[in-house]
Amino acid sequence: MAVPPEDQRSDKKIAWLKMVWSSVDYAVRICIVIFVADCLQRLFYVFKEYLLHRIYYLPEDRLTTIIKRAYTYNNKTVYLALLVILTGVTRFGRTNNLALLLPRGEPLLLIPLYWIFTYVQLSHSSLSYAHWIRDSHGLDYAAGMASSYFHGYLKLSLPERENDGLQKRMQQYEDMQNVKFGIKRLIILIPDEMFVNRVIQSEWLDKAEPLETQFINRAGVNRPFKHAVYRLNKKINGTTYYFAMEGATPMLTFFESMHFQLSATWQMQEMKREIWLKFCKHLQELLNNWPETRREVQLIIYNSHKQNGELQDVGDVLISHVLTHIEKEKKKHGLE
Repeated sequence: MAVPPEDQRSDKKIAWLKMVWSSVDYAVRICIVIFVADCLQRLFYVFKEYLLHRIYYLPEDRLTTIIKRAYTYNNKTVYLALLVILTGVTRFGRTNNLALLLPRGEPLLLIPLYWIFTYVQLSHSSLSYAHWIRDSHGLDYAAGMASSYFHGYLKLSLPERENDGLQKRMQQYEDMQNVKFGIKRLIILIPDEMFVNRVIQSEWLDKAEPLETQFINRAGVNRPFKHAVYRLNKKINGTTYYFAMEGATPMLTFFESMHFQLSATWQMQEMKREIWLKFCKHLQELLNNWPETRREVQLIIYNSHKQNGELQDVGDVLISHVLTHIEKEKKKHGLE
């Protein structure tokens, strides 16, 4: 087979490089068009917000706040803009021809097309809700419920303040009742169905006397904080254990909201598992990161139904969890 002459191969290489750089120039022009379209659209949002939604802003810094919100870009957008600028500067340095990078003609038609696609939310789907819930911004329903539950209840009632913390009350309960707690923490049940009965139902559990009621002043009201106690009527290693245990009330409230006509939306039904998982994750993070609560709560997160569709007995879930806990404690002390 004949080998192409050297000059012919050189011409092909030059033609190929020209094609590549021409594509790069075209991509830069398109990116400039899109950024200009986005900038103009954000300017439109500024006017719209200022004229139609003034009530959401304080008068003294209304316009400044609106502009700041409208022209806030995420890191990915900033990186892309820097890449386009760097590429454009590099190309201009090589060609010294700014006209190659400036949009003209047909690419300018992308501006109204961009506005149309944005208006109809072409890229929006139910996954958009899911991704938003998973983000760590603290504005979603799940994170809000977890934060409210933590700051308004757990962080108040569990730590030691005036000799009335959870550990102290559990110890007093054991001494007075001559019993033993299986886990020296408040157990919070969070089933995926989100529903927990007023009295936790199980063939293995009997309701016992609650822990001593704790009164804490909150926003001018002396509020009572109570923790229920249950007796496990099945002995583990010859011992009858007691547990301070309750369901996660925010999840029960969300469950009721989903099944109430005035508050239910299809998005809540669609995203209920996302919300359940985000609530559990965010609550666990709050508990672990706050020194006074990281050893005070044990979350038990479980499926409400077995694989065959039968309802899960919370007593079986608790027994399994306790056995795992005892095994961990044995290994821990064994290492020590």
